[in-house]
Amino acid sequence: MTLHRIRGGPRLSVDNDRCERFGTCEWEAPGLFELGRDGRLRYRRRVSDEDAERAAAAARCCPMQAIVVRGVPG
Repeated sequence: MTLHRIRGGPRLSVDNDRCERFGTCEWEAPGLFELGRDGRLRYRRRVSDEDAERAAAAARCCPMQAIVVRGVPG
C-alpha cells in the first residue's frame, strides 16, 4: 500500500496490471469498490475524508498491493 499526501482530497487508483480481482477490497470497503459480474473492478476515484480510512484498509488488505490511496487527510 502506498499513501501520498496531495491537494484535492483522497483519491484511489488501482493498477489493473497487478489486480487479480480477488474482491478483498470490496469486502473491506463496500461502496468504494465493486467487483462486477463481468469480472471488472469498479471503484470510486475520489472518496470523502470519512471514507479515506476504509480505502486505506482495503489497500492494506489487497494481496496484490494494487491499490494506491493519495491525499489522505491530516
